[in-house]
Amino acid sequence: RNAKTPFVILIHGGAWVMGDKKSDTPTQDSLLAHGIACANINYRFVDSVSIHYPQMLADIDSAVNYCITHAAEWNTRKDGFIMSGASAGGHLSLLYGYTTSKKINAIIAECPATDLTDTAVLNYEKKIGLLPVVHYMANAKYTPGQPLTPEFAASSPIYYVKNIPTLFIHGTADRTVPYSQSADLDKKLTAKNFTHKLITIPGADHDLNLKDPATKTMVYKEVVDWALKYGNK
Repeated sequence: RNAKTPFVILIHGGAWVMGDKKSDTPTQDSLLAHGIACANINYRFVDSVSIHYPQMLADIDSAVNYCITHAAEWNTRKDGFIMSGASAGGHLSLLYGYTTSKKINAIIAECPATDLTDTAVLNYEKKIGLLPVVHYMANAKYTPGQPLTPEFAASSPIYYVKNIPTLFIHGTADRTVPYSQSADLDKKLTAKNFTHKLITIPGADHDLNLKDPATKTMVYKEVVDWALKYGNK
């Protein structure tokens, strides 16, 4: 590896309140096997008191800066990183990437939440019991029938889109984050003529049906290809 080698920073999922970086070890191993540098990180989880999306973004920024500080030691790049994550990690990858564009070359997001001002989605999250963690993440509360506070837009990647090459992958039968979230981001990026690619997996749930070997091979190939294409700029 050298200063031009693509460098992916992985952000794990877990609804912003659980999970661990070890869940992304298979993805990390695939990237490393293709000559792509990779850091796999943890971050503080949201709560009802003091940890919300700004604190999680600060943790990600701290990890990025750690990689920059150690670039000479590791013989890796000092900028132009790729943010990648699934579910909550996908949301954070998009939000960090679009709001910290000077450090980011590309973004990869699997089944991400993109627009938390969509009340249909908020009502769905309420139905499946996940609305409280959305409240923690945004540091705001949604009451059906009442106007949304600005925090919901402020924590939604769709309101910050920039022309950063973005790959996102979503299953049409996702029962945790509705497919419409990626479809809406696709429409926004298309309207702005921004470089992006939406991979739709028909019938896949929130796990993208990665238990199917053919689907897993396809998804991993798309991730690797995106990193190689846009990570060496």
